[in-house]
Amino acid sequence: MRKFFKNKSNFIKVTAVFILTAVLLAVPANISGCGMIPGSDSGDAESLTFASQNNYERKDVLVDADNLTTQRVNNESTEEAISVMTTNAQTPDIPESPANPQNNGKDETIRLSFLAAGDNIMHSIMIEDAQDRAKNGEKFNFRDMYRDIEDLVKSTDIALVNVETPIAGDEFPYAGYPNFNTPKENAFALMDIGFDIINIANNHMLDKGAKGYMNHIEFWEKQDVLLIGGFKNQEDFENIRIYKKDGVSIAFLSYTYSTNGVNLPANSKMIIPFHDAATVERQVKAARPLADLLFVVMHWGDENIFTANLAQRNLAQIMVDNGVDVIIGMHPHVFQETKWVSRPDGGKTLIAYSIGNMISAMLGAHNMIGGFLCFDIVKTTSGGESVTAIENAEIIPVMTHHNMKRKGLQVYIFEDYTEELAKTHGIINSDNKFSYQYIKDLIIKHIPSEFLSDFYKN
Repeated sequence: MRKFFKNKSNFIKVTAVFILTAVLLAVPANISGCGMIPGSDSGDAESLTFASQNNYERKDVLVDADNLTTQRVNNESTEEAISVMTTNAQTPDIPESPANPQNNGKDETIRLSFLAAGDNIMHSIMIEDAQDRAKNGEKFNFRDMYRDIEDLVKSTDIALVNVETPIAGDEFPYAGYPNFNTPKENAFALMDIGFDIINIANNHMLDKGAKGYMNHIEFWEKQDVLLIGGFKNQEDFENIRIYKKDGVSIAFLSYTYSTNGVNLPANSKMIIPFHDAATVERQVKAARPLADLLFVVMHWGDENIFTANLAQRNLAQIMVDNGVDVIIGMHPHVFQETKWVSRPDGGKTLIAYSIGNMISAMLGAHNMIGGFLCFDIVKTTSGGESVTAIENAEIIPVMTHHNMKRKGLQVYIFEDYTEELAKTHGIINSDNKFSYQYIKDLIIKHIPSEFLSDFYKN
């Protein structure tokens, strides 16, 4: 049994596996995926040694750049916050969180499950595949690509995904690599299977320029999800996103290393959340007091490299030093290290430097495997005081499969994937290293055993 489900009353029902086969070879295309260039509840946490849906709110966070003090601007008491500025900024429309019932001093424990999925990348062959699979008057059917992970995502209380390829709108042609534009039907599929939080801070967010970026933001702001990583102006950028559910609040920050050399026009008010150290430190300090937990999503690192680079580690140190609870890494398209580290405040930070792809049509065997970062959020109230912690952290590997024509795209939980199905995987046409055992060995090599189920320990 997976650790992630040990506190749930209902278990995942695995849908039947259908073997997809064909005999035609794939036409080489869409070679690159993203870049333009081809606590643990037991034991001591490791220290870092680095070189130098009525659940959503956005908090206006006003920051004194010199003193790094913050003020909350909302309907709650701010007596403990230091008032440093005032503003007339309007918070954009977003579904408001209902008032939480008062605890009235009662002792209680709230337990929620959380899942973070890696890069959702829609290459042109996948758009064609969705057209081929459409039925009953549909233009596209992306939903079937996710059917074998749907039970897992839906059973999770809070689920986040990185939408790597922009929903830039019908005014632009649908396209894959290198300048993506994905049909909105893919977004609807992601929401249908249960994703609550959508991250768009990545190096493809300007693939269709400023207009495509604005369309992408406005599309998601109309949906019943929390959007992170996209900002219409500076005031919007300083509005810390807060997700609330069942009395637990989580602040989210999100950054990217690049936009592939594409820049906003000089007169644009929109903001790209680049992960420079000063900005990260300033916003982390601003966000930390606003919620029970603080999660940061980072689009960073080197593609197809299994080791975090120095820039990643230095930024992680800044976040650890300033009380971030979870760091969720995207972009390398492969696994990088997951670990617990000790914080100066006595807490622990869970760092997943990269959880790889959720689904893509990249041409490397190592790009077919990614993972869901899963854990429990546990808020305990006793004597009027509350403590919120992360428990039962786990990586659940997921596998992208396609047939010999690079069609029939499907993402599976790897434990439900089979050696027989692997023998029909069309990736062998572009990477002959591929095999079921090759993928399983990658998982075991690059994910510490404490984050894996017993399936990987036999």
